[in-house]
Amino acid sequence: METIKPLNNISFSSIFSAFNKAFEDYEMQLNKNELHTMLRRRGFVPELSFGAFENKKLIAFTFNGIGFYNNIKTAYDTGTGTLKEYRGQGLATKIFKHSIPFLKKANVTQYLLEVLQHNPKAVSVYKNLGFEVSREFNYFSKL
Repeated sequence: METIKPLNNISFSSIFSAFNKAFEDYEMQLNKNELHTMLRRRGFVPELSFGAFENKKLIAFTFNGIGFYNNIKTAYDTGTGTLKEYRGQGLATKIFKHSIPFLKKANVTQYLLEVLQHNPKAVSVYKNLGFEVSREFNYFSKL
C-alpha cells in the first residue's frame, strides 16, 4: 500500500533518483544539475508537490511549480512520472486527486501542464482528470 505525501522533506538525491528512473525510457534525459536548474527555473515548490511512496521509496511523483500566469495564481506541472514497475496502478491520478485540496488551500486557481501527444497513457490520465487541450506545440530534437 502506497502513501501519498508532499515532497518537502525528501532529499534532492531521492527526487533525482525517482525522476531518472521514471524517465529512463524517454527520448531525453536530464542529469542532476539539469533537473535542479529546470525545477528552480519553473518555480518548484516541494510543499505543494507530491509523491507516492512504498516503504519510504518514491515510486511516483508530481513536481509543481507555483507562479502567476495571466495574473492568476497557477500550479504548473513541471514533471509527473511513475517508476516503470509501478505504472498502470493509477498512481498519477491518486497523486493529482490528493494534491488538489492543498493547491486550493494555497489559493491556486489554475493548473497547467504539458504532455507529449505520443504518450497516450499520460494524455488519457490528464483527460480523465478533466484537463482540456488549450494549445499544441511541436518539439524538435537533434541527435
